[in-house]
Amino acid sequence: MKKRLITYYQKERIIKFISLLVMGAFLVINLFPIFWMVFCSFKNNNDILSGNVGFSRVQTDISSFYEENDFFYVFSIDGTISKYSKSDKKFINKVTVKGHGINYTVDSNYIYFAVANKGLYKIDKNSLKILKHPTNPITNVDSNKIGNASLVLAGENIYYTVEFKGLSNIYVYDRVNLKPITDKPVRKLAFDDNAFIRSMYYSKPYIYIGTDSGVAKYNPRTGNIIKFISFGNDYYPSGLQKIIKISNNVVSVATQYGVYQLDMKTGVCLNKSNFGLPIFEDVYVKNNKMYVANQNGLAIIDLNKNIVVATYKGLVKELSDGVVVNHKTQFNSDEISTVLPLEKELLLGSSFGRISFMRESEGKPYGETQLPLGYKLVKVSNYEDLWKNIDFGLYLRNSVIISGFTMIFSMILATLASYALVRYKFKGNKEFGIAILSTQMIPQIMYLIPLFIMFKWMTDVTHIQIKGTFTGLIFIYTAFFVPFSIWILRSFFSSIPVELEESARIDGCNGFQVFWKIALPLAIPGIIATGIYIFLTAWDELMFAWVLTNSNTMTIPIGIRLFVGNFQNRYDLMMAAATVATIPVLVLFFMLQKHIVKGLTAGAVKG
Repeated sequence: MKKRLITYYQKERIIKFISLLVMGAFLVINLFPIFWMVFCSFKNNNDILSGNVGFSRVQTDISSFYEENDFFYVFSIDGTISKYSKSDKKFINKVTVKGHGINYTVDSNYIYFAVANKGLYKIDKNSLKILKHPTNPITNVDSNKIGNASLVLAGENIYYTVEFKGLSNIYVYDRVNLKPITDKPVRKLAFDDNAFIRSMYYSKPYIYIGTDSGVAKYNPRTGNIIKFISFGNDYYPSGLQKIIKISNNVVSVATQYGVYQLDMKTGVCLNKSNFGLPIFEDVYVKNNKMYVANQNGLAIIDLNKNIVVATYKGLVKELSDGVVVNHKTQFNSDEISTVLPLEKELLLGSSFGRISFMRESEGKPYGETQLPLGYKLVKVSNYEDLWKNIDFGLYLRNSVIISGFTMIFSMILATLASYALVRYKFKGNKEFGIAILSTQMIPQIMYLIPLFIMFKWMTDVTHIQIKGTFTGLIFIYTAFFVPFSIWILRSFFSSIPVELEESARIDGCNGFQVFWKIALPLAIPGIIATGIYIFLTAWDELMFAWVLTNSNTMTIPIGIRLFVGNFQNRYDLMMAAATVATIPVLVLFFMLQKHIVKGLTAGAVKG
């Protein structure tokens, strides 16, 4: 007798394990798109567009430097302030405020740090500890659409604003407690609606405000603009960098394409020059010298002679693997983003946190360092910006109203019709059921143009607006969902024993009472399952909603579609919107899953 290699029970366990493994694999495959949607809703839009699977790190490009006593401070675009020793260039400490569009100003003890999407911070110079952070005054604005912040100290107050289309508000704070000035916390300036405020400069007693079209002389006491001078027709609006100097009513403004000198007294542009340089990334003026940093290196201009006296290239080291400085390479990259002249040397900042040290007399760098990598870019703010880009709350409400009423009306009509087809025999009963189902064989897009014409005709005849209303779309959805719902519910009512209804009639119930008290309660699981199907289908429908609604009745699928268009491709917000749109459906499913499971099998066996 041969010995069995495997017993019956072992075989059953193996089969069960394999079955569970296969079902688990199918479950993962089906749930993966949902998990991936949620995962992408926390990603940066550029990561999605570039196909980056994980979360990228924020770049630590050097924005500016500041020196004081034995230290220098490095400001990077990821919202980090790093403190270094001036003598040995060693790192001391840092503070990070996750954000973008940074700027700063200082007094004897504090750094006032502005982050465009988060507001103002008061930071201790020595410890780099955040002392004050008032509520950001700029709300209901997508943080990705905000440019750089601007701030200036004027007396006992701080004036703060950001670069955003149409925003001309200047917010005033007490510099001690960093609290809004209660009498006039907001100064709205009379700029053009499309103006961008890009820079502010204080020269007692006025604040000079640089916009993308000119410079305004502003009186902080009265809140009025005294004079506004335009750059002229040959100026590129996107080019203004900062106001760099004010002397004898003459304002010097650095742009990407040169330096403008504006006479604030006469209101004319006195001079404009690019000194033969193609572009200006950053400008610093010290001891009648102008230091210009750009992608081609460093240029030094003698302001007395208005000529370039020196140019330098090969100032920072090349990147290895796109991020890390390869310390074995030479200084052979020309890209400079900012410069700071110290007493005996120059600090040169570049992208990815690269910093070079150079003695001007030697003309070449003698050392370098690099900021650590930035933080992981996990965009929880996508769920905040979602509501700021479009009126998603309106679309959510519209979807609930349209899908809810469609489900209610469809179930009322389908329940009555399906019960009548099952329990009452009449001529053409079978043919009527087949005819109902045959309507589902025609592609729905074939109905689109006829329905649009019908809506227009009814409006012309009755003078009642139908297109763009809840009533019109609910009517169309109900008409589409009733036939298939009737076909589904027929099996549920067929599974109810006729003997129960006959017993009820013997006890004195009429036809409606038999339906209401006997048939309907027994068919509830099937009705709920069918209702969920109708609600989900109406919730996700796009084609008819896109054509037959207006701006006040648009539904969630249309709102999600608006994130991709001619003027924006915000896939990050689309994923966040899809996640939010899925939540009500999941809640509804888990609340009614018991009835749904019953409904799936309620009509499987007759009798």
